Formats: sequence, C-alpha cells, structure tokens
Amino acid sequence: MAAIFRSATVDDAVILRQLHGHWNFANSLLPVLIEGAVEIAASLPEMEEQMFTKAEVRIIRTSSRYSAAMMETIYGAAVQIWETLAQAYRLPWQNLGDGRVAQTYLFRYALGLVIHLLFRIRSGSQPVKRMDRMSNDMIDLSFCVYASYFDGFMTADEKARWIHANLVAALEAVSR
Repeated sequence: MAAIFRSATVDDAVILRQLHGHWNFANSLLPVLIEGAVEIAASLPEMEEQMFTKAEVRIIRTSSRYSAAMMETIYGAAVQIWETLAQAYRLPWQNLGDGRVAQTYLFRYALGLVIHLLFRIRSGSQPVKRMDRMSNDMIDLSFCVYASYFDGFMTADEKARWIHANLVAALEAVSR
C-alpha cells in the first residue's frame, strides 16, 4: 500500500483504480464484520453473568482492585476464547508456554475481548443497540491488539485507550 502512495501522481488512473479496488474489497467485508459483532454483542451479557458474581461486578464498576480469583477468571476466559479461535483456524495451541501464548495475536485478541467486556461492565452493562458501533469497537479492538506489540497507541477514543492500556498491563502480568 505504501508503494502505491509513493508512486502516485495527481489524477493517476491506475492508482485510483487500485485504491477503489481496495476500498470495494474492504467494504465487501462489512456484512461479515457486523455479523461477528452481533454474535459478540449477544454473548456479552451471558459472559458477564457466568464470569462474575454481583460483588465482583460492583468491584469492576467502582474501579476497585480485582481479586486474585477475578484475575484467574479473566485469564481463564481469555485462554478459553483463544483455544476456540486457534482450533477454528487450525493453529497449534496445545503445550505452549504462557510467554509464547501471550505473543500470539489470537490470545491478545481474546484477552482484548474480555477486557472489552470489563469496559462494558464498568460502563453499566447497557445492551448493545447499534451494531455499527459494536463493529467499530471490534475494529478498534484489532488496533489495540496490534498496538500491544509496540510502545503506545495514539487515539482520541477513550474506550480504545482504556482497552489498550489494560491489555498491555494484563500482558505484562502474564509475562512475569
């Protein structure tokens, strides 16, 4: 993509066709992205109910320190999601050490999903009403995961900043 922009000149028809082609391809993925967001949105209330007690939800909402049991629940859920994703993509997932697992994109994405759930709980557990916003959250989550491999994340989006900061802190805790 960078090569396309470097070689572009004003009104270059070849470049414009390439950019339109990339845009059309990205646009064709939107229905799949929204479908995935619908599935994730539908699972959030169930995940919250299964993972946390009312007292733990109160701790999350008041930004209090999480107990060791809550941390185990968070990491356990992330590992379970990661294993499911790894199997779906036919990737090796068994017998990997914690440090190696923490370096995989799918584990970081799974942990990011759980952290997204924590943000949702922290914000009052409101039902998702607009799937376009949920799909945008999943796109932002992908950027948070990519940025977790680097030294920072520049965004004006408060939710994305919070998810990224907590994802990085959680990954650092796993790596110790």
